[in-house]
Amino acid sequence: MFSFDTEKSSQSSEMIFPMYSEISFANILKKLEVPHESSQEVSILQNPDLEPIGPERRTWGLWSYAGYWGVLNLSVWTFSVGSSLLSLGLNIQQSMGALTVGNILIVLYTCLNSYPGETYHIGYTVCQRMVFGVYGSALGILIRIILSIVYYGSQAWLGGLCFVVIFSTFSESYLNMENTFPESVAMTTRDFIGFLVFQVISIPFFFIKPEKMNIFVNISCIMALFGLVSVFVYLYCINGGPGPIYYEKVELSASETGWMWLYAMSVWYGALSPDITNQSDFSRFSSSRKKLVIGVFVGIFFTEIIPLAGLISASCSLELYGESYWLPTDICLQWLQDNYSPRMRCACFFLGLSFLSSELSLNLLSNGFAGGMDLAGVCPRYINIVRGSIITALLSWCVQPWTFYNTSSTFSTVMSSFGVIVTPIIGIIVSDFTLVRRNRLRINDLYTTSKDGDFYFTKGVNWRAILCSLQLWFQVFQGWPLLQTLTSS
Repeated sequence: MFSFDTEKSSQSSEMIFPMYSEISFANILKKLEVPHESSQEVSILQNPDLEPIGPERRTWGLWSYAGYWGVLNLSVWTFSVGSSLLSLGLNIQQSMGALTVGNILIVLYTCLNSYPGETYHIGYTVCQRMVFGVYGSALGILIRIILSIVYYGSQAWLGGLCFVVIFSTFSESYLNMENTFPESVAMTTRDFIGFLVFQVISIPFFFIKPEKMNIFVNISCIMALFGLVSVFVYLYCINGGPGPIYYEKVELSASETGWMWLYAMSVWYGALSPDITNQSDFSRFSSSRKKLVIGVFVGIFFTEIIPLAGLISASCSLELYGESYWLPTDICLQWLQDNYSPRMRCACFFLGLSFLSSELSLNLLSNGFAGGMDLAGVCPRYINIVRGSIITALLSWCVQPWTFYNTSSTFSTVMSSFGVIVTPIIGIIVSDFTLVRRNRLRINDLYTTSKDGDFYFTKGVNWRAILCSLQLWFQVFQGWPLLQTLTSS
């Protein structure tokens, strides 16, 4: 018979495998928790990124908000938004009129939705607990996460096109690179390389605190303003006028024109609606309510020249090149194809760099950091803004953003549908905070699952708010097919 000394065996195994004796599943989970100080609490509802921010981080003033909202207009996408509006049958003047009315609504909704974050210095994720309950908040958070992923991919694709312009100024062979993708893939090898580089170069920026990005955003606004206006001025001058599209007459009845205005407003509002929805994520950095409101107004209205510049540039390019170029990157590539001289290469390099700066700052703040903040609300113990932003960037590949820019009709449908989804959430947040709660909140109750908390409602869910949202979505989606039918007829 063999005797087996369990004590000696245990000791010998610990000597051979000392590491395994110390590691447990609980220790692994502990190491995966978000970085935090010993005095900071991490739970299923709380981590340092979700807590109300202190006075030392409330540094955004008028120009910070002017830059944040200005960069939304000073971007490649905004320059090209006219393609969606003119496809509805409107002319340039009517398209700009619809944009102006849409901007009035955007400023109003943005300022109203800023107050929870500006007053209590909490983000959109925590505001959802106020409306839908500590558990029901997952509904609003998941919707915003999906929009962040979609928008991140969309803007990353445009950022990749900026890299295409920059790389093309270095190498004519890159400019004329042979496409190795099949025709069924709605992109070229050259464009894919630019998209990949933009995705990679964005990652290090996620390790910067969001409130520290304001200076970079303001610099990007200045660069993009000069770049986009330069493209417009150059095309206007060499063409000798605004081009044929500017003088086109509208062949719509008064009723049809009214519907087109409404649809054009929904396209523009829908494109910016995700940023309106999570405005509390950035209004919590505000140093003054007055500066916030003025900054939003300046950022939105004083950059309205860019959509107009894009419309007239497309009109000029139609007369000059026989094709309407809606993206400023396409215009630069056309110039390089026509004249690959050192002077033209230098001009296009700096233009591409200016476009890239705005796309990078826009995508980081409005989509990357926003998605990171929302994902932090889903799993606060293990996801913070940095980790959530990286996850958003990785998931953006799944939406295949290159397909968004195949046709203007597809693009406008996608953009306008976003407003339909998030507007009920905006309305409920504003109504609940201002009318029901009279701007008063018990902040501690937003971070507890106690049944005695103000936001526990019925087992953590405010079913009245959820049913209200479902009813609004049902009513809107009932009318949406009718509006699309009217606009397509």
